[in-house]
Amino acid sequence: MSAPKLLKRAVVAIAASLALLAGGMSVVASTAVADLTPAVTQVVGTIVMLSPARIADSRIWLSWGTFHAVEQQDLQIVGRGGVPMTGVAGVILNVTAVGGQQAGYLTVWPVDQSRPATSNVNFQAGQNIANTVIVSLPQPDGTISIFNGSYRDVDVLVDVEGYIVG
Repeated sequence: MSAPKLLKRAVVAIAASLALLAGGMSVVASTAVADLTPAVTQVVGTIVMLSPARIADSRIWLSWGTFHAVEQQDLQIVGRGGVPMTGVAGVILNVTAVGGQQAGYLTVWPVDQSRPATSNVNFQAGQNIANTVIVSLPQPDGTISIFNGSYRDVDVLVDVEGYIVG
């Protein structure tokens, strides 16, 4: 694996660890960031990095179509992109806004909760911009919601990069 990819994975793992610690969860420290298979026995709170996998792309109707103005759509995460069906407390995603027709934002949150008043990705008209998002997953369905806070359409991509054992 190239040095930039290893560095990105390490930064994502550190950010996820800090987010977990802030939420009161424990984190198991590791000296290396590596891909682990779901067959490995893991401690609750362990961050498992995966090879990035696209699980949604509204440009090609993978999971859903274009996000219309002020629209919310749901996306099941578990069982896709290497995320197991059970034992997952949260997931590390790369969420990208593509070619929004007007400035806006995307908000990502667990489907069983109310939409927070914060954004995860802010974009300008015509801009393609991504951000790493760490979101807890409701049990047992493992579904998240994504909201387009723009008054025009935007395409959305979601890549899974890892998960948190729960």
